[in-house]
Amino acid sequence: MATEALLKVKELKKHFDLGKNGLLKAVDGVSFEIYKGETLGLVGESGCGKSTTGRTVMGMYNNTDGDVHYEGKNVQQMTEKERFSFLRNMQMIFQDPYASLNPRSTVLELISELMGIHNLHKNKGEMKKTIPVC
Repeated sequence: MATEALLKVKELKKHFDLGKNGLLKAVDGVSFEIYKGETLGLVGESGCGKSTTGRTVMGMYNNTDGDVHYEGKNVQQMTEKERFSFLRNMQMIFQDPYASLNPRSTVLELISELMGIHNLHKNKGEMKKTIPVC
């Protein structure tokens, strides 16, 4: 029996209306699948649509066309509770690590902050037990 993709993106498009200057096709027909335990890195030239693809997959931008499914559910049609779970399980780190990660914080502090936002631990001691390498 084949395993279903954890994240499936099919023919994703994100176009921006530039008014009288036309249409910018930032993402035009991107497809990929990610299975449990896999990691995906998008690589390409500056301005090729990597960040726009990520933002659209995460729902930060509404897609122009195409589908994004997480655990078999269409992300655009998720309930608020399902969407919260989706966002809790999906994370993006953008190209500029200084804009994404605070260089003055330890890995433990960064992870602890996110886990606190999602109520995944009660205190720092519990966090250290969860992630002993930090």
